[in-house]
Amino acid sequence: MTPTRSTDRGLVLALSVLFVLLWASGFIAAKLATRTTDVPTVLFWRFVIAAAVTGAVAAWLRPAMPRGRALAHLVMTAVLLQVGVFSAVFTGLSRGVPAGLTSLIVGLAPLLVGLLTPLVLRTPLGVAPVLGLLIGAVGVYVVVSGDLTAGGPVGPVLLPVLGMAFLTAGTLYQKRFNDDTPVAASVTVQMVTSMVVLAVAMPFLDPQWLPTGTGGWLSVLWLGVVNSAGTFAVMFVLLRRRSTVHVSALLNLSPATTALLAVPFLSEALTGRAVLGLAVALVGMFVGLGTWPRRRRAPDRDDGSPVDGSPVDGSPVRAKGLSDR
Repeated sequence: MTPTRSTDRGLVLALSVLFVLLWASGFIAAKLATRTTDVPTVLFWRFVIAAAVTGAVAAWLRPAMPRGRALAHLVMTAVLLQVGVFSAVFTGLSRGVPAGLTSLIVGLAPLLVGLLTPLVLRTPLGVAPVLGLLIGAVGVYVVVSGDLTAGGPVGPVLLPVLGMAFLTAGTLYQKRFNDDTPVAASVTVQMVTSMVVLAVAMPFLDPQWLPTGTGGWLSVLWLGVVNSAGTFAVMFVLLRRRSTVHVSALLNLSPATTALLAVPFLSEALTGRAVLGLAVALVGMFVGLGTWPRRRRAPDRDDGSPVDGSPVDGSPVRAKGLSDR
């Protein structure tokens, strides 16, 4: 083994761990922010900060910006993928839905995309997405069943489910109408659009307008800078060195990582039922996205694609909407 290959593997391992932590941290930061600050204010400042960061990156890269109908489609994508998803998810977190469970439910969106893609994009549907979604749903039920048997509030759990629905719809919409838009342009337009939508809606929501205390500002800054810009920077570097299947597998680790981080940061209990449900759901995600190891894979080419030409269909990263978070 050459030193170059060894160094590359070490870098990929370090970036993979960092990516999972950054991705999962968004649920932790959102939970912390919504404890002291109302959801509209958290969302507004998240989009303001993210728009400033992505706008600076776009000004540096100077991608071709969409116009006319392409821009209109991208605005609609922003309403679904950004405003819709995070309004539902953050509201659920503010109403007591555990961060780990929220991450678990939202993480099922790629499987739902796989099920609906044949209807929207007319591509073949395999058995794996159906089986994976069923297994994942069982895992979610195992986690939620604790509240069901204890008579706890189940209504708020429907909010991350709604977020998953928005994420699925937005991903399919972007894949259908904005798949060729440069990533930098797409993310910038989405963040700016979301900021404008929140600015228009804020007066009708009786918000605080400013995050509360140092903790509120730090959480919002983390969401806008680290969780938005930082996560995607790491993801793009990984995609240059590994296939999209690798990144998909990392995304599947997010629910368990979020649940573990929630113990020290949010004081959320990690019960045996939750561990079992997470394990079952993770199996479903790996099966549904085709990342469950069935045989030894051939080494990747320099561009990250498999040498043997095997497909990587089902990856949430291929549908840009799931990466435009």
